[in-house]
Amino acid sequence: MKAAIAYLRFSSPSQGDGDSLKRQKKLIDEWLKVHPEYQLDDTTYEDLGLSAFKGKHADSGAFADFMDALNHGVIAAGTVLLIESLDRLSREKIGDATERLKRILICDVDVVTLCDNTHYTKESLNDPYAIIKAILIAQRANEESEIKSSRVKASWRRKREEAEKTGTIMTRACPRWLRVSEDRKSFEVIEENVSTIIKIFDLRKENASLHRITKYLNDRNIKTLSGVEGQWHPSSIQKILSNKALIGICTPSYRARNQGLTEIHNYYPKILSDESFFEIQELRLAPFGRVVVKENPLLINLLRTILRCRYCNSTMIVTSVSGSHHGYYACPMKRLHRCSAPLIKREMVDDIIIGCVLFNAREFESEPLNVDKTIQLNSRNVEVMLEIKNLISAIKLAPDVSSLADELRLLDKEFKRNETALQVIMSRNKKMNIKNIQDMDLQKKDDREQCRNYAYKTFQTITIDTVAKKCNIHFITGLCFNNFPLTKTLTVSSIKNALLYIDGETVYF
Repeated sequence: MKAAIAYLRFSSPSQGDGDSLKRQKKLIDEWLKVHPEYQLDDTTYEDLGLSAFKGKHADSGAFADFMDALNHGVIAAGTVLLIESLDRLSREKIGDATERLKRILICDVDVVTLCDNTHYTKESLNDPYAIIKAILIAQRANEESEIKSSRVKASWRRKREEAEKTGTIMTRACPRWLRVSEDRKSFEVIEENVSTIIKIFDLRKENASLHRITKYLNDRNIKTLSGVEGQWHPSSIQKILSNKALIGICTPSYRARNQGLTEIHNYYPKILSDESFFEIQELRLAPFGRVVVKENPLLINLLRTILRCRYCNSTMIVTSVSGSHHGYYACPMKRLHRCSAPLIKREMVDDIIIGCVLFNAREFESEPLNVDKTIQLNSRNVEVMLEIKNLISAIKLAPDVSSLADELRLLDKEFKRNETALQVIMSRNKKMNIKNIQDMDLQKKDDREQCRNYAYKTFQTITIDTVAKKCNIHFITGLCFNNFPLTKTLTVSSIKNALLYIDGETVYF
């Protein structure tokens, strides 16, 4: 018997509750009864809730799987593809839509449209009437989708204008500490969720780390904002802490921002004061978590969040601290057998990086370099924003957007990273209310805390090779000490002499 393959598709998930799927299956069953020489293949390709307007179904849907099977010879010549109408194959521009039909027919696989019982074959490519009919159907499908798309966009523009002018609610979708009232005229506060959010902010104000806040909530089986007990995660805590909706601001996505959309103030009811919210944002510049409460000052890691493993790039941790014993710097992945980096004596590393480099950092860094770094970061962010805009334009036109979307995410991360670096530089340039760094007593807790803050505002990262006992020191200003030795103490004058041979922003030792 001849083989027949069914392809089912509808655009919106809401259509799953309607008759679209039943209607398509009924048409297939009726066609098979009239054509008993065909047997339906066990594999049915379904794109349920996946639009064909932009070709998404052909990039990542079941239709993409069908085309792969076709191109690799898995689907035999003479097979018939059963579809309700040509617009199930594509609602793209005429050229793209007819090209998809052409690629199927060239592989000697027929296409039958069940709504009008038209049978397209390889010979149809030379039949002007068949081609014109296919083009007209493709044009109609694309125009319908274009009209729907433009109507939806226009509707959202009107809703947004109303929201900006009168505070009219645009959609029932809202943050999970709010819900839309039955008459859709106001937001109602979910008090239980608000209490949880306020507790999260209170803990963060006390310098509790994201992990400690997570543990606090999970240990007490406090429900997440979606109502699940004990399922909190540091990433969800971070999203809550940075969500401007807490102070009433509706923030568009970065794609929408690049299309000219701006924030809508006072759209949501305020849960927090502006002062409380932005106080927490400032803590991002010094994310050391909860202040150590144990008495031993050596438990304060001076290079926390800065020191990284040369072999796996994990943040190094302190271990085996006891009494006056400084312990070791260790890669946390070694415990999981995912890194082979050996331990390295912490006292030796701190003596060099803190005593030799940090305490003399002002001797090595010049103000012009700091200014140049600021200019460089600002210039790069302008370039990144232009690249993001170009990528968004390309995504609208490209048939395959997966790689472009990945590139867009990377650029967005780079932009945010540069913004953070700029904030740190500006924060560092403010007058620091600390004693002379040279006079610090690192056996005292307060001095160690101040030293750690100073290190965070001086170094961007320090990558340590615990085998070679060397490190690459990246200053926040852009200066880099490459292969800096940890086994010998260099004098300030010798480091300054090395700066005479700087290559760009890098000094090699």
